Amino acid sequence: SLFIYPYMLVLKTCGTTTLLRCIATLIDLGRKLGLEIDWVGYSRKNFSFPGDQAFPHQSFHQELDYLNGHRNLCERLDGSGYTLGPVTSDHWFVFVADHTVRSNLVDTDRVLDIMMFDIDPSIAQIFYYDSYEKNEDETKDDEIARISRRQTCQSGIDTLCPGAIIDARAFEPCGYSMNAVLFRSYSTIHITPERSSSYASFETNQKVSSYRSLINNVVRTFRPKRFVMTLMADEGGLLEMKENPWTNSAAAARIVVPGERGQMAFKRSNVASIKVEGDCCCMMGNWTLVEDDARRMRAEKVRGMSVS
Repeated sequence: SLFIYPYMLVLKTCGTTTLLRCIATLIDLGRKLGLEIDWVGYSRKNFSFPGDQAFPHQSFHQELDYLNGHRNLCERLDGSGYTLGPVTSDHWFVFVADHTVRSNLVDTDRVLDIMMFDIDPSIAQIFYYDSYEKNEDETKDDEIARISRRQTCQSGIDTLCPGAIIDARAFEPCGYSMNAVLFRSYSTIHITPERSSSYASFETNQKVSSYRSLINNVVRTFRPKRFVMTLMADEGGLLEMKENPWTNSAAAARIVVPGERGQMAFKRSNVASIKVEGDCCCMMGNWTLVEDDARRMRAEKVRGMSVS
């Protein structure tokens, strides 16, 4: 997923892509336009299969060494790396190099990322390419576009970004990605539906006073067994938020959504935060499905989309 703004570039990849290898190219392209880097952020969750990764992504230390090795290209890459969360479970690696000169005229920034694991099998099945009929009078490009639209609508992904321009892509034999743009906000979704390692991620830079409805609707769409949620924001962005699931009490941070057989309740099992490079605030938390609550709440009425 690639989003290009007049002042910013956002690049998100999955699988075994070597994202950091584009650093030198981006520096060179920027300089040809008379631009210098003001801010660099790189973050990822710990890999599920680290042994499958290629250089320079075989460890976070290797990634930091690679970034440090590019300081001869751009001294503005002089940043630091951090680890948030339990090292024995899901955790988040962050690198930030901030040389931005801030003023009251500069917009605030926020990026929310929801990484969901063990998504509901009935939802995962939607993203298998062969689940859809083939038309002999259709070109391959038309077939991909049609199946991509079907997956977007059948899963309810289209309702997560109302009014946005959506560019979706279904993959063979399975998998899905989606990019959406609404004015200056982007949203992106990446899905791996294999039963042994099903995963879905949702990322956006939408600026809302409360993310509760958005978080509930994303989790309701995929019904995972656990998810990791991160937020990267400047101090001004945090001040614009009326509530914060990372700093709320444990009870207030619970996420309850409709499931196939009743309500699903998720509790925040841990949370970590750090302020880096002046005013860049990084927060992460792990939420897990409470099985006892799920059984107890099955008899309750299933409700629809959340609105706030």
